Amino acid sequence: MRIKFVSYFFIFFLFKVGGGDTARSSRPGWCPHQPTNIWNMRWFIQYIFFFFLILFCKNLFAQNKSARYEIDAKRIGVNFYDKDALPRSREFIRLDSTYYVGWYYEGMFKYDRAADYLGYKNCIEPLKKSFLLFEKNYKNDLKTVLTPGAYSFAQSDIMQLSNALYDSYSNVEEPDSAMWVLNKIQSWNTGNDFMEYHIKTAWTIHRNRFYLHKYVFLKNTVEENEQLALNHLYTALAGGDANAIFYLAIIHNYLLNIDSAALYYNILKQTGGFSYNNYAHFQNTLGNFAEAINDFENDMNAFDKRLIEAYYFLPTLFINSGESKKAIDETNGIIATNGSTPGFGWYNIALARSYLYNGQLDSCDKAITKAAQFKEVHIGTTLGQSQFDFAVNVIKLMLAENKIARVKFLNTGWWYSLKDLSEIAGLKGEQFLLKFALVNQLSGNPEREQVIYNIFTSENVIGFDEILDLMKNISPQYFAEIYKQKLQTEKRKNIVRYLQLFYGEFSYEKDDYNESLHTFENILNTALLDTSHEKLFIARLYESLARSYSHDDEKDKEANMKYNFFNEYPQLIPFSGFTIKMNLATSGLDNSMEKNIIKELKSCDINFTDETNSNIPKAFINFLQLKNKYEVDYNVTDANGKIIVPQQKIYFKNEKGVGKELALRLCGVGGPAELD
Repeated sequence: MRIKFVSYFFIFFLFKVGGGDTARSSRPGWCPHQPTNIWNMRWFIQYIFFFFLILFCKNLFAQNKSARYEIDAKRIGVNFYDKDALPRSREFIRLDSTYYVGWYYEGMFKYDRAADYLGYKNCIEPLKKSFLLFEKNYKNDLKTVLTPGAYSFAQSDIMQLSNALYDSYSNVEEPDSAMWVLNKIQSWNTGNDFMEYHIKTAWTIHRNRFYLHKYVFLKNTVEENEQLALNHLYTALAGGDANAIFYLAIIHNYLLNIDSAALYYNILKQTGGFSYNNYAHFQNTLGNFAEAINDFENDMNAFDKRLIEAYYFLPTLFINSGESKKAIDETNGIIATNGSTPGFGWYNIALARSYLYNGQLDSCDKAITKAAQFKEVHIGTTLGQSQFDFAVNVIKLMLAENKIARVKFLNTGWWYSLKDLSEIAGLKGEQFLLKFALVNQLSGNPEREQVIYNIFTSENVIGFDEILDLMKNISPQYFAEIYKQKLQTEKRKNIVRYLQLFYGEFSYEKDDYNESLHTFENILNTALLDTSHEKLFIARLYESLARSYSHDDEKDKEANMKYNFFNEYPQLIPFSGFTIKMNLATSGLDNSMEKNIIKELKSCDINFTDETNSNIPKAFINFLQLKNKYEVDYNVTDANGKIIVPQQKIYFKNEKGVGKELALRLCGVGGPAELD
């Protein structure tokens, strides 16, 4: 009615100003000698024009009203997620482009099917248009429409629309626009907090806490941002929104406020708002690795269009447990199931890491290249692009290091091979560039103290072993002092031994050998370990002790620690720089092919010996000729017959390279059954 009245008034105003004899005499260019009948004809034409203009406007508004009735009627029975929703949206827009419903159907249809960056980007325009039109269409009735309990299409539409627009902005990393949506709805002051303003604001702040000086809604430090997020959550909690507890547990865990996090997780357990994924992070933070694995496994069935964090973090826990093959299988499974949907990049990082610790460097290279080339979308997670890029570069650095070690392991005469020297030189250059990139990433990361130097934190996307390797490549003197201080304040009893290992490693790197050895021996003699889930830690401890004893020329202790190292995590041996002793027994064919393979095997960095004592593993190799190829069976046991590397088979036609492959396989490295 108001629109009609204003339109009629405007037309009447034009009529009065533009017509009539009194107005005519005052108009510029009027000539009193012109015939009166001409002027009468002109004004008659104006009257007719204005009359039809009034009729047109009246008809237009009537058409809008009838069009909206038609749209509201036709939308019944058609949901935005139906296959017919998109053509219906175009029909609705054609009927009345100023009505929010057509744009709502288009935007929600695209949002429902979005699964990558472009998908979410493309649905923002119609969603935003619908959002603004809704505000305009119901400008004076927003409070009535959003009255709690008073269900209507309009109420349901704006709730779904607002959440979709907020999520889309968040998923394409436009948090300032996401905050605009929250603030716009808050400014309506309807009394219906359907967006949970304080909770979503806290989540947006927490997700973007490290982008200092980039967004106006953030403070100047990570600590201030986290406090701001907590303040919002406490405000929501004081207002009766118990959902705030869920997010309070996450943020307190991130801040290592262990007692507060435990309190809120216990409340969630009792009230049914419990998340296995988040609780798994909490248990991992505490060093309760068996419980963390169990909780992550309980969250593995949550299939939807987002990163399922269990499939990223579980492989690291499997690696720590010495089960890199299981990590490979689990990660390949989710990649095959979900394809290139959000999470694909993260899963390939996890897969690359799993291949790395299994010794399959070529497969690791392929997986990390896929991850680096994928445009990841970070949905429903606090993990972002900066963490993604950091994890990719850390894996690439370790891969380059291991490739250099593999060249040296597969040819003890590498130092006079032009091919090997050239390959090593290229890898050294790659190493240098990666170190430079990582130092820049680390120095530019305002939360490095919280989530990298503090190991096993909820937002840490790389394993403790990767952190240790990275920091030894940067400044062991600096980090030795850092971890000496952390040992004085660490409250997580299961994490103290890891900090001791770090301190011992950095002490060795800065030539403080006595302090280093004392630290390692203290861990060995006093730490209570979870031997099923801390195999990587135990292996690194044995490796460090072997190196320290070698420096002190204590041969027997060194040999014992090398044996323990191999027994605990054999896949690490080819990349450690150690030469281990191994008793070798062969059977089967006695021909030149077998002899050439064994000769190539013995050119690798394993000290094959006839000795049989308690510190020397035993390798068994059996050759068999099949119809059109050869088969070789192999396995490795300890001196007492306990299996270290289970019996496996390799099939081949060409003997070249089989000896080198066997050297890796005898150290537990995986690979295909058929060699090209």
